[in-house]
Amino acid sequence: MYYTDQSVQTQMENGETSVSRVSHLIVKYRIWILAAAALLLIPSVNGLLNREIEYDLLKYLPNSLNSVAGLRVMDREYRTAERAIVVARNAPDWAVARLKGEIEQVDGVSSVFWLSDLADPSIPHDYLGDELVSQFYRGEITLLVVDFLEDSVSPRTEKAVRQIKDALHENESLIGQLVSGLELKDLGIAQTPKMIRAAVCLIFLVLLVTLPSPLLPVVFMGAIGLAYTYNMGIAHMLGQRVSYVTNSCAAAMQLGVTMDYCIFLMHSFQSELRNQDAEQAMEAAVSNTARAIVSSALTTAVGFAALALMKVSLGADLGLLLARGVMLSVVCCLTVLPSLVLVLHRVIDRWNHRVLLPKFDGLASWAVRRRVPVFAAAALIMMAGFYGYSKVNLSYNLDSTFPRDLPSIRALDQYRDDLGSIEEAYIIAKDVPGWKLQQMSADIRKLDGVNSADCLADVVDPAVPIEFVPEDVAKRYVAGDYSSIIVNLEGNGIDSRTAAFIGQVRGMLDAMGGESYLTGQPVIVNDLKQLTDRDMAVVDIVSMAAIFVIVAVTFRSVSVGLVLIGAIECAIWVNQAISYFLGAPMFFFSRLAISAIQLGATVDYAILIANTFRGRLSDHGPLDAMRATVAECAPAILSSGMALFAAIIGVYSATTLRAVKDLAILLARGSLVSTAVAIVLLPPALLMLHPLLVKTSISWPAGASAAVE
Repeated sequence: MYYTDQSVQTQMENGETSVSRVSHLIVKYRIWILAAAALLLIPSVNGLLNREIEYDLLKYLPNSLNSVAGLRVMDREYRTAERAIVVARNAPDWAVARLKGEIEQVDGVSSVFWLSDLADPSIPHDYLGDELVSQFYRGEITLLVVDFLEDSVSPRTEKAVRQIKDALHENESLIGQLVSGLELKDLGIAQTPKMIRAAVCLIFLVLLVTLPSPLLPVVFMGAIGLAYTYNMGIAHMLGQRVSYVTNSCAAAMQLGVTMDYCIFLMHSFQSELRNQDAEQAMEAAVSNTARAIVSSALTTAVGFAALALMKVSLGADLGLLLARGVMLSVVCCLTVLPSLVLVLHRVIDRWNHRVLLPKFDGLASWAVRRRVPVFAAAALIMMAGFYGYSKVNLSYNLDSTFPRDLPSIRALDQYRDDLGSIEEAYIIAKDVPGWKLQQMSADIRKLDGVNSADCLADVVDPAVPIEFVPEDVAKRYVAGDYSSIIVNLEGNGIDSRTAAFIGQVRGMLDAMGGESYLTGQPVIVNDLKQLTDRDMAVVDIVSMAAIFVIVAVTFRSVSVGLVLIGAIECAIWVNQAISYFLGAPMFFFSRLAISAIQLGATVDYAILIANTFRGRLSDHGPLDAMRATVAECAPAILSSGMALFAAIIGVYSATTLRAVKDLAILLARGSLVSTAVAIVLLPPALLMLHPLLVKTSISWPAGASAAVE
């Protein structure tokens, strides 16, 4: 036993010596470090400015879903991703025909499909049949289907969409996923700088109040800003196409989550500066804080990285980029920040002012004195939080992420009464004879919740060879070896009738055999609902387990790990329960992401309280130790929580992108809830459970007085 203890002590001493050597080199070569950081900034800025952003969230859905695989087939074979719809109200057929001709002349347009491609528009509609007429007329609305030569990321298509919009008159609009995606892209490009500016300004104000010099916020944001720029530069060099959700939140989240590393290092430097010169003080500060900063970053990065386990790859897009950003922030915090502070040390000191944070002695005494009722209240809050968390109403509709003020979405809402249901499902089958599809479409029309269903044989006499069918008609139903049935549904993806329809049609397709798909927005929404339950369970369990292991090893105690993870889980449940009690639906990805992000970003608050309490127990009884702990840690936790809140609320206030706003409000609120739980609820819980922690931990001290009074 003595040999083992001596070996561990030797390893620790060797580790401390290595850290000291590295800190000495950082201080010695600070000018070279700053020069290298500036050089690395050149390719990174180029990557930041030229990064590719993905605005189509459908691209992040898993191919393992039959509906998503079918959507890929439709995009590849039928080129549906290159399609939009012109909607005209109260337009005579001659005006529609003229508009059709104008749009066909636009460069980048492949074809414009209308009734005239199937029949003479002058024939009374009663003679043409409802199945045919309903494809192009809905009440006072006339519809034209526009196909483009290239997809939405093509500049040629962007230009064509703008030209078509310019050619439209009053009561005429261009709608569809392609159009909304391009409008979303324009909005994202316009709003991203505003979001970053708002986040930076608000976090600067918070740091101005909580730090002793107005130059420190600039220095801190400069160091973390470098890390963010490197991160986006690496993403560009690796050819990563970043989602607009990630692009909108990444800067604010990296700033807010990792700012406390800078604060921690600076506090240590100022403490060491009382007895040493600046260089020695910085060497000591880096040595003293490096382990704590790296450990803290690991818990945060693990929480973010757990998002990569989602089947929806948007989790990996956000989680892995943020995990890498956290580790880059650590590197910059331990190298660039000390170098900057030493170079600017005299200027920073010249502008010192009093920190405007309140004293927390009163809260510390209250937490100890009222520990029993507060502990009971914490248990009740945790139960209420879990109840609300389990009842949250989730939204799976990807179209709901589009801001309602986009021109195409506004037009869609305006024409919705005339358009009726625009929820369409598509059956795609390979090498299936036309008569078989016609029989299936007839059976589908009999199902509850189906408005219409048609295949090529329903609109063109099956006796007509495919070579003689107009190209614009044929390509809607036949592409290569694939044939399709287009189904118009009465309900959306979460309607019970749609769920029943999906089950019945998939049964038909299984009986038919061969390669077949059932896809479309309502089908994907229904499948996502099933998939989300699995993703939530996996991400929650893995993130909790990984961070629990780190905490348990750090404290050499399973029980301490359970208490700290439980405290932040309580904050996570309460955060989401607020949405339930407010009656606000939550976008499914926000629900998937928030647990891992909030856990990783704020578990440090709980660790700081527990670690400080444990250290104080060597000289104080439990009550005095907790009073000193709360008074010492509350300012740091409040500073970190407010910095994270300020950064994220800046994003929320500066954007109308609904997916971004939904995630941002959860993150901002979560930072406040976690701060309150760590400062107010966790200390009484640790006091009440202190005897249990002593008995079940390897190195949890009983304190100068053995029992809680």
